[in-house]
Amino acid sequence: MSTKQFISAEKHLAKSGVTVGQASDFIWANIDQPEIIFAAARQHGVTNAMLHEITGVSSSVINDYFKNADLVPERLDHTSILFNTDIGSIETLVGFNDNAGVLSNASLKAKVQPLIDLPAAYNFPFTTRYDFQSEDGVYDEDELGISQLGDIDATNENIESIFYGTLIRMFSRLDSTELSQINGFPKNGNPVDFQTLLLDALNDPVTDPIWTEESLVNKIVDEAVYLHNHYMEDDFVVGLFDHSYLGYAPVIH
Repeated sequence: MSTKQFISAEKHLAKSGVTVGQASDFIWANIDQPEIIFAAARQHGVTNAMLHEITGVSSSVINDYFKNADLVPERLDHTSILFNTDIGSIETLVGFNDNAGVLSNASLKAKVQPLIDLPAAYNFPFTTRYDFQSEDGVYDEDELGISQLGDIDATNENIESIFYGTLIRMFSRLDSTELSQINGFPKNGNPVDFQTLLLDALNDPVTDPIWTEESLVNKIVDEAVYLHNHYMEDDFVVGLFDHSYLGYAPVIH
């Protein structure tokens, strides 16, 4: 579930065969054991907003409740496969890869896999993290964290195709000046300024090809390797694009 909520707690819980009443009873029965509630919420992809829906308790109180137990409530809002931020207008850059040749999924995989830290785990970021996401054989907008794709078949191949297709569109939207400004942004700079820079660049349409095919491939491979390694190293990362330029543009996290 992205920070943008796509469905109600009732509909989300129904995927696991649980009613709001049952969830509420479970929470209040274990109210003195926040670690049990937290673990159950993570297991079933129940976000902080959904906990508010279920219990009627404010989000700020819920956050404090978990923090006082040395738990990290923000983790509950990172359950979606692609994005866990509301990326707004740049959703249009997200889509499948229908390119052939050097920009095909197979060709890009052949370049990326040998360069990642764990080549044998190449497919892992394209798999589901929660059982409820793939039980019906379909990924919906709630599970993907984005609405424009609609429902898609729950396959590793589809997520891999979206991974490369989206990176191709993203870099095709950035010219050399914009990319230099983004890469050169100070690490201790103002996050709001960085967000503005990214959004302006990614929302700026391009009519003519910016990069040679070889240059575009190199940029996609470098970014794919970075995202794959980051995904495997950081157990906080759930969304495939959460640490891409698209993920950083809406919210600096």
